[in-house]
Parts: sequence; structure tokens; C-alpha cells
Amino acid sequence: MDVGASPLFPPLSQEQAEVEVEHLLHQSPREHGIARTRWRLQDVGRALRWLQGYSDAGIYKVLKRLGFSRKKALHFIRSPDPNYRFKWQRILAAYQEAVACPDKYVLLFQDEFTYYRRAKLRKGYQRRGKRQRRYHHRPGANTKARVAAVLDALTGRVLYQQRSKIGRKELVAFYQQIRTAYPDAKRIYLVEDNWPVHKHPDVLQAAGTHDLSLLFLPTYASWLNPIEKLWRWLRQDILHNHDGSENFKQLRKQVEVWLEQFVDGSLYLLHYVGILSKEEFDAIPVSIC
Repeated sequence: MDVGASPLFPPLSQEQAEVEVEHLLHQSPREHGIARTRWRLQDVGRALRWLQGYSDAGIYKVLKRLGFSRKKALHFIRSPDPNYRFKWQRILAAYQEAVACPDKYVLLFQDEFTYYRRAKLRKGYQRRGKRQRRYHHRPGANTKARVAAVLDALTGRVLYQQRSKIGRKELVAFYQQIRTAYPDAKRIYLVEDNWPVHKHPDVLQAAGTHDLSLLFLPTYASWLNPIEKLWRWLRQDILHNHDGSENFKQLRKQVEVWLEQFVDGSLYLLHYVGILSKEEFDAIPVSIC
């Protein structure tokens, strides 16, 4: 601002004005006697004394100059688990063991996934206008398939099992498959969510039989499990807008073929799910990715 010019936000400096606006917008209008859940321009003008007398257009220009605009809020879930920190620290410690001694220790992130005969429709490129592509659903039951899988935190290797359902018997067999894939590992850490079947006596016994150390995630904290992003990638490549309604067996085969690309490991997959940073991934020779 030029010397002698009038301040833009009298009687405040720009920095003070920014602080006041941000503090206000993080509060509910109800705290200021306004019976609304969201701020309107006129409400901001009523709550901030130095904006009183401004028109809505004037308040809009002030907020824009200060760096504020209308934005949609984000959904956010906070895990209610009182042992959140302890559980996550155990998983991090297991990861450090695997990094330090990969020939002895293995860390696997495990999860189950369901998809259906009827595709979930998502946006795709089409000619502009009112006409849209149609996806035909087969009449009858919306048959489902279930996949259980693990992601190796160091190599990006994926082991999986696909069935019409995943229950305790299927998990017991899958645990044996995991141990067979890592016959020389001294300890295999298996990170899982809190699905009750994971804690069934038969499943826990199988884990002990195959020397699998189960590490349960904090409750309602799916964002801590990187394999969730593998499912997102699968949806994007194979399942959204799929045309397998008429031949579900063929769709299941397509899912298997897609998962097979990771059975020997994939450092790009580790980067995609967030285990490898961009800097770490960029430092890896292209030939081994």
C-alpha cells in the first residue's frame, strides 16, 4: 500500500483482517446469533464490525482479496479407538523390522473386497449433449464376488484368493497360501482391520499354526491400510462401467488377470498406494519397476 493511502481494511492491516476472517469462518454462525449452519456474505458483514455497511458485492470483493471463497467441506472420520497410537506404532515397528531384515521379517497389509455383477456407473468421455451411453443390466440376482488379498510392504507383491464368499474357511486356506509363499520368513506380520471373522477362533488358530503375527488396525481407520488403494485402482481399471453383467465368470477372470500383474511385486504399486514417496520412486532404476 502506498504511503498516505487509505488502508484497504480499516482499521485493520491485511494480515489482521485475514486472521479475523479465518477465525470467524471456523465458527458456526449460531455462535453469533445467526440461525444458520453456513455463512452468507451478509452474515459475515454483520459479524465483523469493520465490514458493516458493505453490500454483498463489496464483502465478496474483500473476502476474495483476502484469499477466501466458497468451498465444499470434506468428510472426515476420526478413529474412536483409545489405543490408536499404540496400534499404529506396533505396525510401524514391524515395518522397521522388515526393512532392517527383509530375509527374516515380512510385513503384509491384508483386506477383503467385494464387487458385483451390476457395474457402478461413473463418468467417461462421450459426445456432449443429452444422449448418453447405456449399460444394460442382466435381470436377476446381483451376484457378487469376494477377493482376499495381501500387499507386501517392501516389494509390492500381491497374493490373492477369489471366491463367491470369504469366510473363516477361506481365510484359513488363505493363511496357508501366505505361509507357502514365504517359507523361509522367521515372522510374517499381517496387518488387518477389525472384521469379526479375522478374530474367529478357527482363524486365530490358523494364524498361530502358520506363524502369522496379526496386527489389528485401529478401529474405523481404513486410511491406514494401503491396500485400500489397490481396490481403488481395480475399480478404475476394470469394474467401473464394466460390461460383465451378461458373463460374470468372464469378469471374474478379468479381475484375476489384473491382479496377476502384481504377483511378482511392483515398486510402482508401492508408490501408488503411498508407501514409496515420489522421491524414493524416482530414484529407482526404471528397469526394476
